[in-house]
Amino acid sequence: MSVAQVTVILPVFNGETTLARAVKSILQQTYPHWKLILLDDGSTDATLEIAHSFQDSRITVISDELHKGIVERLNQGVELADTPYIARMDADDFSLPERLEQQIHFLENTPQVDLVGTAIHLISPTGEVIGKRIFSTSHSGIVSKPWLKTISIAHPTWCGRTAWFKKWPYQDFSRNEDQELLLRAAASSTYSNLSTPLLEYTFKNNFYQNFQTRLSWLIVLVKYYLKRRKIIELFLGISVFFIKIFLDFLRKLLH
Repeated sequence: MSVAQVTVILPVFNGETTLARAVKSILQQTYPHWKLILLDDGSTDATLEIAHSFQDSRITVISDELHKGIVERLNQGVELADTPYIARMDADDFSLPERLEQQIHFLENTPQVDLVGTAIHLISPTGEVIGKRIFSTSHSGIVSKPWLKTISIAHPTWCGRTAWFKKWPYQDFSRNEDQELLLRAAASSTYSNLSTPLLEYTFKNNFYQNFQTRLSWLIVLVKYYLKRRKIIELFLGISVFFIKIFLDFLRKLLH
């Protein structure tokens, strides 16, 4: 068997309904030189049983029966990775067959890029395709105006150089550990996206979860802009937060 070039990091907590399909989407990749680290975060359902059901030497299941949270598990996976590249994966999302092949090919041929994402298909919790999102492919476009649109690389599509992940560990910002990392590393990193949708992303339109995510992102922005004394961006970030919350509330009332 050839030497693995990319480690797929998949943290999971109580993912029994979707984990099997998520793992199968990695098994079905056209790019065979991968290994999968599946990190169980103290699941209380059948997640661990499902994880151990896959008889493939490229899959490693990590479990200590403790619930430590996604940030702890992501950093654990990064620490264990010993391949040139790392890819992210969530237990309720599904990689399309050419995802890893296209991302690894891009990174091998674009050495200045540290991290590449992809466009995504949005799917409902029942698996129905409900939309598509295509993001900027340039670093400047991706990081432009984070107070307005966040930093546009979908977390479960990340694929990057292991050295970059080890240099920039995740920090514990609830619901925004990915965005905080991207913002913190942006000035000394280069990001990109592939314009082809290569992942099916499960979209959960929950008002209260959206509020918590938006509030967490606002806290990240406030800390970031206050430290750098960027008052205009701070004001814009706070204003956009309240506008988006108001629009979310209107949509909730109308539906």
